[in-house]
Amino acid sequence: MIISEIKYNQVVEKLRFDAEFYKPEYLEAEEIVKKFPHTKPLGELTTSIINGVDIREFVPIGISYLRVGDMKEIFIDIDNSRKVRVTSNIKKEIKLKEGDLLFARKGTIGITCIVTDDLKDAVISTELIKVRLKEVNPYYVAVFFNSKYGRKQLLRISSGAVNPVITRDLFESVFVLIPPLSFQQKIELLVKEAYKNRKEADEKYKQAEFLLNKALGIEKLELKDEKIFETGFDEVESVLRFDAEHYQPKYREVRKFLDRAGYEVRKLRDAVEISDEKINPLSKPTELFSYIELANINPSTGEIEEVNQIKGYNAPSRARMLVRKGDVLVSSLLGSLDNIGLVPEKLDGSIASTGFFVIRSKFFLPEFLFLLFKSDLMRLQLEEKTAGAIMNAVPKYTFGDLLIPVIPEQLQKQISDLVKQSFTLRKESKELLEKAKKEVEGFIEKNKNQNP
Repeated sequence: MIISEIKYNQVVEKLRFDAEFYKPEYLEAEEIVKKFPHTKPLGELTTSIINGVDIREFVPIGISYLRVGDMKEIFIDIDNSRKVRVTSNIKKEIKLKEGDLLFARKGTIGITCIVTDDLKDAVISTELIKVRLKEVNPYYVAVFFNSKYGRKQLLRISSGAVNPVITRDLFESVFVLIPPLSFQQKIELLVKEAYKNRKEADEKYKQAEFLLNKALGIEKLELKDEKIFETGFDEVESVLRFDAEHYQPKYREVRKFLDRAGYEVRKLRDAVEISDEKINPLSKPTELFSYIELANINPSTGEIEEVNQIKGYNAPSRARMLVRKGDVLVSSLLGSLDNIGLVPEKLDGSIASTGFFVIRSKFFLPEFLFLLFKSDLMRLQLEEKTAGAIMNAVPKYTFGDLLIPVIPEQLQKQISDLVKQSFTLRKESKELLEKAKKEVEGFIEKNKNQNP
């Protein structure tokens, strides 16, 4: 049991009666930071603190409209961000510029991001708040608020049981430790090096996609949803599907495209191993398992992020699929078909949700197979196979009917090498950010009992 004793005058001063606000770890983090002589409230270090705007009309091409789901640790992921029109209604002061800080004010509280050069003139939703700083290095401050000493302050000031939120006034009240300028610059260099690696990783990934698309001619595949179309009774009878969406002409076009792609085409079950290797964690109740869920996969990059560590006795019923290094995880759920993951070495022997199909192959290189399933060619086939009234998913008995082109090994290797380089660069980027965070935490812990 965790007990924190608080004086009545502290409660009256803050007008906070929720026990979470007085958790010992939150109080300790704030007190440690406040003890430093060079510490100021965030409000004294800003030139502006501005809430985002509510925009609900989106367009295919425009300026980025950032939401809390686009926020990762330190950096924003703009690959799946919404776009909005450039209009005179968007005020100049809410547009972003490099060096601004973005905080999640509702939703996933505790994430802080730095605005990089590719986000210039983007705008933010009402879930976010933009902070423009003075006197202190914004790259350092971004890392500080992602360290335990900054994040715990943000978690502490959030309020609301169902949808936690942080108000502007509360943002101004959190404390920022200001270390020597040389230390701030050191952190900035680490963050910028991490960003450079991330940009190079994106470039390698795009090169791999370009090679794949060029080899298959996917760029020539022009598909669209038709509002009116017809199909013959014999086709309906052969699959016993009576939902109109299943017969969208675009799915037929994909099959025709594969027939003329110039490569041998096989059914998936004849080209790869569809693993049914399972384990019941409940049989080892005290053992700790790494558990991969759909939400752990970044749909943009395929990275498996921040997996859950669970004891066997606490494992959900869907935690059953045993996965190996190099396995490709394919989501079976209609709303998550972009969640394709590649199992890294560190997760060899982990368990994954039964919401995934697990595939491996002796012929296809894992990185190539991963990227192929990220393509529209495979996504549309998966989409066609989905069935179900409430939660549409690809049935196991039809997954093996997907068609897959047999690509020469040399071409696979070229694509695979680029994907490997992309994953390596992203890993190095994360390691640099982790190093920056540890540097900040180490500085605080080393100097917390003395005046730095």
